[in-house]
Amino acid sequence: MRKRTSLRAAFTLVELLVVIAIIGVLVSLLLPAVQTARESARRTRCLNSLRQLGLAIHNYVDTFKVLPTNANSRDNNTPLKTNGFSWIAKTLPFFEQGSLHTKLDFNVKLTTGSPTNANTNFGLIQTVIPTLLCPTDPTKAVRNNLAAYWAWPGEPSPIGPASGGGPGPAAITCYMGYQGIGFDTDPPDGPFERSPARAIGFQNITDGTSNVLMLGERSPSYSPWCAWAAGNGVWVLADYPINAIRKTTPKPDPAEVGGIKYGAISLHPSGVNVAMVDASIHFMPDNIDFTLYQRLARMDDGIAVQFP
Repeated sequence: MRKRTSLRAAFTLVELLVVIAIIGVLVSLLLPAVQTARESARRTRCLNSLRQLGLAIHNYVDTFKVLPTNANSRDNNTPLKTNGFSWIAKTLPFFEQGSLHTKLDFNVKLTTGSPTNANTNFGLIQTVIPTLLCPTDPTKAVRNNLAAYWAWPGEPSPIGPASGGGPGPAAITCYMGYQGIGFDTDPPDGPFERSPARAIGFQNITDGTSNVLMLGERSPSYSPWCAWAAGNGVWVLADYPINAIRKTTPKPDPAEVGGIKYGAISLHPSGVNVAMVDASIHFMPDNIDFTLYQRLARMDDGIAVQFP
């Protein structure tokens, strides 16, 4: 008697192509959701870093009764003389960088010593501090292509090319202090002037600590003014709309241009993260009304406005 065999039908080429097409559609639908979730997580980490810096500044003020000052060239008063160091360098002990702060010598300029000697200022300022890096920004954590006057006024002349690139090297920060509108106004327009003629305290922020910008992002991917140790660079100007440079130059370019590159810049979609003087943190959209934005950046203009 003859046995009957059962043959299993295989996929046809058309069926296989249909399955592949369906899988491709599902992946294309899922990928943006995954990217959005990852960016949301990065933005949260960025906000947490700003929160940590904001609290560090408050602890500094509790100790010294004034905000940490930036690089100073206009006053030889000892409390303000910084040899080019930034407010970030002064705040190091208050966000778990006390050991680094102890090793730095604030009595000499920040570029004292050799960039290859980790026991000198120039070597120490290449220390990468994760809290200062935005996870969305792909810039190098240590840069050799800084602005010519990045170490001013501690180094009054341009620093020549270092081995492997331009001026530097130094570790960078993505987070800067708001100095209001314009450079070096006296009395100060914002909490962190580039070269202050006087120190300020919270009592000088008469528009209210919850109504004034203190910290924000300025992407090193777009700017050579970004060394965390150097006061000449760790500030944000409110003279320009948020992310204005990204609208004219979508592809990151760290070349030294000035002007529009001094404004708030972030690689997060549609805005930047900020911290107010009271250390509250927010995401500020780049389509915010420009007049409102500038009023938030001024600390004592008598026009108190709230964050939208």
